[in-house]
Amino acid sequence: MFPVMLDAADDFQAATYAALTGYYRLSVAALRSSLELVTIGAWAQVCGKRKEFKNWRAGKLTLSLGLACDGLISGTELLRAHLRSVANDSLFDQKDALHEGGFVRRIYSGVSDFAHSRPGYADADLRKSNGPIYVRSAFNHVAWVQFETIGLCFLLVLLARPGMRVPPVVVDLFADVKRVRSRVTRAAFQSLYVLAP
Repeated sequence: MFPVMLDAADDFQAATYAALTGYYRLSVAALRSSLELVTIGAWAQVCGKRKEFKNWRAGKLTLSLGLACDGLISGTELLRAHLRSVANDSLFDQKDALHEGGFVRRIYSGVSDFAHSRPGYADADLRKSNGPIYVRSAFNHVAWVQFETIGLCFLLVLLARPGMRVPPVVVDLFADVKRVRSRVTRAAFQSLYVLAP
């Protein structure tokens, strides 16, 4: 987990800087990278795929968020059942004709539109301008995506490192429904993280 957490931390810093300077699309693209990295790291840890992870880090193997999510479905069966019962949702499920897929896949799909500059998702579309300027609605959207992505990444780290303690500011993040709006993310955190007495 350590190498992907370091890279993801860089991505989060870049995302914040890009958003503050009016490059909203690039900010969200950095969030996509962090989510993919931490999901793959969590999959490798939870599912015992250290060899595959090492080969991926060496550039000898291609891994994807989808493959990692597929592995995490079977590696987190108890959490999956709990989230179905309390939030009627999931983190990693595949998309099918009746379901949109798990929340990790939904967020990743949404941020991919920005990463690929699809029509309607480029900076000029968000800013309604040809230069980097502050646009409150665009900034607020990027901030929401960043909080949700940070929340998901902390969940993935807790899956990979059960019993890990997080700083109080992280506990506060999950308690704030204005920042982490996803019910399934908050329910997963409550299930994975037992507050110390």
